[in-house]
Amino acid sequence: MKALFGAAVLAAVAGVASADIAATAQLIKSIPADQASYGSRAVTPGATFSNVTNYSGSVYLNGGAALISGLLTTKYVSEEITRTTALTPVTRFSFTVANLNSTPLTARPRVRFHDLNNAGGTNTGGYITGFSFNPITFPANTVSVFFTNITAITLPQSFSMGITFDNSGNLGNTAAQMNNLGVGIYNPPDVGSSPDLAFSTTAASVGNVNNAPGNTFNFGGNPVANFGWEIVPAPSSLALVGIGGLLAGRRRR
Repeated sequence: MKALFGAAVLAAVAGVASADIAATAQLIKSIPADQASYGSRAVTPGATFSNVTNYSGSVYLNGGAALISGLLTTKYVSEEITRTTALTPVTRFSFTVANLNSTPLTARPRVRFHDLNNAGGTNTGGYITGFSFNPITFPANTVSVFFTNITAITLPQSFSMGITFDNSGNLGNTAAQMNNLGVGIYNPPDVGSSPDLAFSTTAASVGNVNNAPGNTFNFGGNPVANFGWEIVPAPSSLALVGIGGLLAGRRRR
């Protein structure tokens, strides 16, 4: 299992923070971080982007933990994803969390969505929306997949999706422990697409801001810089697509 780290360089974070949406995460499955197989995990029916089955055996650690408004917070790490369709609304998504600490660690994951107007990869782009979860205890030396059902949100077909972690509630975590949290690296996606390119802020960041500075990176193709996410639209949207396809087929006949 490879642990890939970003440089811990501190810098000012641009933009004005926006309020988060509270959400509840539910565990799908945890596996040992050095297990390069995800076993029985399957794509959620109807997903328009899914990359949570092909675990590479590697993780990327967010790093850079520093105090922001009294909370020990890591860097924000994200990547560009493109769904198979521009269906809206989205009512479910999944994310992965790697914990390479030798003991379980409780922390708060915060997932954000940004547009792709990011000045050639030098910042996050414009903030779309974000979700804060209650603190979760992540098992030691594991990669876990979580999902959450949410009130419908509208997303473009292509956007960036990312995560940061903090010690909400002053959980007593050290910076070293927080720096051992990150994301699982998965490839190839089962549904949709993602370039071999990821993004990290240059400083610890809550992520819910416009144009926070940072840089794109990859690992030279070994592994491919794709993280574990899944996006699922509302069931009613899927039904409309089916009807649309049927009508199109009738017109062709």
